[in-house]
Order: sequence, then structure tokens, then C-alpha cells
Amino acid sequence: MNRSWDNILDKKLPDNMLRAALAQNDPAAVELMWDRYAGDLFAYLLVVLCSRHDAEDVLQTVFVRIVEKRHRLAKARNLDAYVYRIARNEASSFISRRKRGQKVKSLDESWLIMSEGHKEPDDMAEQLQTALARLPQPQREVIVMKIYRQKTFLEISRLLGLPQNTVASRYRYGMKKLRTLLENLIL
Repeated sequence: MNRSWDNILDKKLPDNMLRAALAQNDPAAVELMWDRYAGDLFAYLLVVLCSRHDAEDVLQTVFVRIVEKRHRLAKARNLDAYVYRIARNEASSFISRRKRGQKVKSLDESWLIMSEGHKEPDDMAEQLQTALARLPQPQREVIVMKIYRQKTFLEISRLLGLPQNTVASRYRYGMKKLRTLLENLIL
């Protein structure tokens, strides 16, 4: 068999296994989904919500929705995009509820982990975290997915359900704002 076909089949096999497990109400399906998505979704939610505690809460809600929508997920054309859409919708709902009824928390948590080797963030990491938190959420999510999660513009566009040019523009404008914010913080 052609090597390029092997790679395509290898990528589709886990999706097919997940879809079958979801469709058959297999209890292992949620565990498989957790293993596959929890890390990336948590990182994404940290970016959107800027709070470790809130990201953990919303991640739990996302997996409740995954269980509730398991039959739809089993039929989804793009499983990754559907899961990210659930996470994005839950984060938006959380933000709306927080704005309506609760006092907005100050940023007192370290939600951006620069590297695993550092126990305490240095000044530059703190400045970067502060600057990223000041960016509009759509720009912040694209920048973090691109730089820290190492996704391509095409992958980000598929995950967020946006045109690739929109993703690239958000990245470009966000990076420009980030540079300006960092220059102002350093001076």
C-alpha cells in the first residue's frame, strides 16, 4: 500500500473507533474522548477564560455536553471541530453568565505556562501573560493555538469554524497589538 495512504488511514482509524464507541453508548468512549481532547481543550479554555479554576469548571461542562451529544458527535463530519465548537460555546456561555450575574475576577492566576522547567514566572513571562490577557479573546485564542499549541492556520480555522484568512488576520492583528502592549509594559 502507498505510504501516504497509510498516514491517512492511521489518522482516520482513531476517529472511526471513537465514532463507533460514541454511537454504541460504550462507556469507554468518554474516557477515549478525555484522553484525546482534555489537554488541548484545557489549554484552549485557559486562553479564553484567563483562569485555571474557570477553565477546569468549563472543561467539566464540555465533557457533560460531549456525553449528551454523543450520537451527534458520532455522525459529525469533523470530530475535532465539533468538540472545539462545544468548548467555544460553553466558554462563551460562561463568560455571558459571569458578566450578567457575577463580579469579574481579577487576573491573579498564572494561566499561561511558558515552560515546565520554570517554577515561578520571570518578569518577561509575567509581562507576556499580562499583555495576552489584554488582547481581545478572538485574537488571544488564535495566537495561543498557533504559538503554544503549534496548530497551523488551517487547523485553527477548522477547529474554530472560521475562514483561514480570518484566522490569519486575527493572528496578525493580535501579534501587532501584543508587540505594542509589551513595548508599553517594558517602558
